[in-house]
Amino acid sequence: MNLIVDIGNSSAKAAVFDGDNMVMRKRLGDDLANNIAMIADEYKIDACAFSSVGRPRPEVADAIRQLVPFTVQVTGCTPTPLVCDYASPETLGADRLAAAVGAAYCCKGHDLLIVDAGTCITYDYVSAEGHYLGGNISPGLGMRLRALHEQTARLPLVNADGEIERIGSNTINAIRAGVLQGMDYEITGYIRTMMRRKPDARIFLTGGNGYRFAQETEVERNDALVEIGLNCILQYQQR
Repeated sequence: MNLIVDIGNSSAKAAVFDGDNMVMRKRLGDDLANNIAMIADEYKIDACAFSSVGRPRPEVADAIRQLVPFTVQVTGCTPTPLVCDYASPETLGADRLAAAVGAAYCCKGHDLLIVDAGTCITYDYVSAEGHYLGGNISPGLGMRLRALHEQTARLPLVNADGEIERIGSNTINAIRAGVLQGMDYEITGYIRTMMRRKPDARIFLTGGNGYRFAQETEVERNDALVEIGLNCILQYQQR
């Protein structure tokens, strides 16, 4: 079985795959090395792919390599089933690349837009011919709310959860509505532009805040795209 570990900016997740079939997926606690060791004890793990876009965690990487015979640390430079056209793969987040690979696995032969609404919002593009074309990066939900509070003298830090008025009737509601509706318009705009240019394209929406957006737009919602992509990359490395 394959162990997949995705260490993001805000949280870490693990999944176990039996071939292409995901048999377990969970969010990891703070003690990553111990959590991973417990999973490795529970399942017969033959190989592991992991990525980390947060702060460096060498102790986690060392723990994985000691536990699993075949381990791949995925970066933007790692060979994948996609042809990478990105001009600076050394700066490409492994999560962006993995999500693109995961989407391409789920939907072969189509132009793809992958929207990942996590700590940042990323918009990544894959061609029908299997090329990762690159994409764009925008501030995420928490960043926008904190920026309004930290970069002004009097605006409060607002919780994203709560009533969303079309027209804010007070400052808290104005901030929440402005940020969330603004993000929704942004994401929907990317989707509509893609569909106008590539009518047969497929759109994927993932990330911890993905459920909040594009409710009236036809998209494929899949919170496990990064894990699916990392498993595809691991299988590609095992050929």
